[in-house]
This record gives sequence, C-alpha cells and structure tokens, in this order.
Amino acid sequence: EKSLLHHLEEDFIKEIKKDIKKIQLSDHSNTRPEHSTFNNSSANIFLKTFDTFEKIRRSILNIQEKLFLISQTEESIFEKIKDRFIDIFPQVEDLRIAPTESEDDDFSNINKEYLLIQIKEKGVDKWVLQNRISSGMLRSLFHISELYLSPEGTLFLIDEFENSLGINCIDELTADILQSRRSLQFILTSHHPYIINAISFNNWKLVTRNKGIVKTHKASELNLGKSKHDAFMQLIQLEEYQTGSETT
Repeated sequence: EKSLLHHLEEDFIKEIKKDIKKIQLSDHSNTRPEHSTFNNSSANIFLKTFDTFEKIRRSILNIQEKLFLISQTEESIFEKIKDRFIDIFPQVEDLRIAPTESEDDDFSNINKEYLLIQIKEKGVDKWVLQNRISSGMLRSLFHISELYLSPEGTLFLIDEFENSLGINCIDELTADILQSRRSLQFILTSHHPYIINAISFNNWKLVTRNKGIVKTHKASELNLGKSKHDAFMQLIQLEEYQTGSETT
C-alpha cells in the first residue's frame, strides 16, 4: 500500500494489483492461530460467501481457513485429506478444526473462539491442540491440503523443503507432489538426498553464487551420467554442490 501500484488507477494496473494480492507468504512452522481470521462469530459469514468447492479453491484465504471451510461444506474432500494425513501418521485417529474446549495456558491471551486444528491420538483421551502439534505434522497437513485446495495454475516456492520433516514425511510428501495430476507447479530447494534422487534430474537446477551473482545450471550442463543413480552420485561430488559457490 506504499507503492505506486496502490495509487495508480489504470485498468491494466488494477489487474497487476489483483494478481499481486494472490501471493501468499506461508510460515508452516508457526503453530499459533493469530493469523487466522476465523472464529465462531465470523465462520458463518465465510461459509455463506464461500459456499462451493471452487469458490473455496479460488479464494485468497490461507490454507487453514480453506481447510475449515472444506470440513464444513465438502466432507468427502476433508475426509481424503484426513485419511492421507493419518496414512503418514498412523498414531493419529482423528482430525478436526474447532474451538478449544478446555483452558490452555498457551492460549490464555487468545480469544477462545478461535478455530484450531486439533488431532486425536490413539489411546489419548484429550484432543491435542494446534500449538502442541509438531511443526512437521502441521507442515505435512498443510502441504497435503494445498494439493487439494489450491486453484489450478498455482506456483509453489518452498525453501528447504525438508525442514521440520521426518524421513517418513519427506518420502510421502515428495511422492504426493510427484504423483499429483493437477495443474500445480513446485519449485523446491533442498540438500536432502531422498528429495533430490526422487525427482528426475531433467528437473534439477544447481544454484551457485559468485560474490553477488547467482546462477542456475541444468543437469545437462554439468555432464552428469544419463542414469538417475549415476547423475545423483556425480552431483553430490561436484564442488559447486558441496560449497554452493562458483569460481568462474
């Protein structure tokens, strides 16, 4: 709102402003719900506004808000997301988005009407609130949800994809991304061998830096082997891969 784009009124500028507002910065390591606009009082308004699956998909709501709306309006889609989450974390038996039912010191300064992600673990009586769910579990839930709830043509930029994820999460989420049949594009940065090896080397970009100049290199430029195994083994032995720098 401090840029010239905010003040110019030409039609083509309006389209640019509209598209810029679609860009979302997501911190999936944040387990607190302050960023959510949903509570018991406002939920009904949003449910009336976003009353179809496509409206929810195309909205600029964050993924947690979309997940709540789907849980209320498209139970079959919510069940698919929940079932996939439980596949990855079999100790979980249920998932919901609801207000907290008990006092929690960590939420003492937060309106009790906030709609929180909660999980029910096998053999545990109480629901586990969002602030006590591990960042890896939350990230997994959000990434699974994004595959279902993002509009066609969405581009994801995910830095250090493996952060906070255990090996079971990395395997499963990488597979889900690769197997998705929707028109979504993912640009991931990673040093993790499983992620690199799971993705075709035709899609690799090795990023290097020389002082202030950043470059990307295709696998074909690095003279890597033609088989996936040979290419990966050669990649990790490159000085550019090990140091991230380029001397020439």
